[in-house]
Amino acid sequence: MPYNGEGVQALVCALDDMKNSTLVYVDLSRQRVLKCLAYYEEFKSVLARCNQGFDFNAEMSKACVSIGEENYFRLPEGKKEIVALVANLLMEFDRVSMLTFLHMFFPAKTETESFDFFMQGVVEPFKLALVDLVVNGIEETPKVVERTVEFASAGVQQQAEHLIRDVYYVINSASIDDELRSNLSVMLEGFAAALDARDSLMIRAIWLGFKGALEAARLCKKEVAQIDEVLRQYLLSK
Repeated sequence: MPYNGEGVQALVCALDDMKNSTLVYVDLSRQRVLKCLAYYEEFKSVLARCNQGFDFNAEMSKACVSIGEENYFRLPEGKKEIVALVANLLMEFDRVSMLTFLHMFFPAKTETESFDFFMQGVVEPFKLALVDLVVNGIEETPKVVERTVEFASAGVQQQAEHLIRDVYYVINSASIDDELRSNLSVMLEGFAAALDARDSLMIRAIWLGFKGALEAARLCKKEVAQIDEVLRQYLLSK
């Protein structure tokens, strides 16, 4: 994707400076990125469109996932959502400690390595998404038929929490290939997120696929039966 235009070049330079900055000066480089976003009209226009109807606190709750003792920061899929979330997160670091955030969601042997993971996993996708929206424009999202969410009892998540931890430990200790382990971990994240959202339909849908994958891998037979029973008790399974 070609970078063109003064604003885009300025943003790329500002983000590269932030990437190459030491942690002592990273806040100054972050401020330069924010000033760049606020100065150029193309960025102000795209950010305004991306922020329409955007709920930062709700999206952060979705992005911050805990499985067992591990914490993950997971970007949304859409480019508009990535741009809105990360732009607001960079501004949020005016109020909260970036280092605390890095320690929680990007743990590493050193703070520098943790920062590198953050730049690679969060800021780089943000840059690519924002530049793409500036260069190619924002497509209108087609209207979808809304459905009424049937919220599950909070007891479902409470009863399943320890079982999810058990499944997490089995997956990570089992003698399986890395690709299967990665796929099962993603499915487990999705199931945990559905439970957190208390969306009955999503809980059932994700569990059916995850359950089938675990059974095919011959893993967690006891835990699968226990989760099935929890869902049955709360009228989420038949």
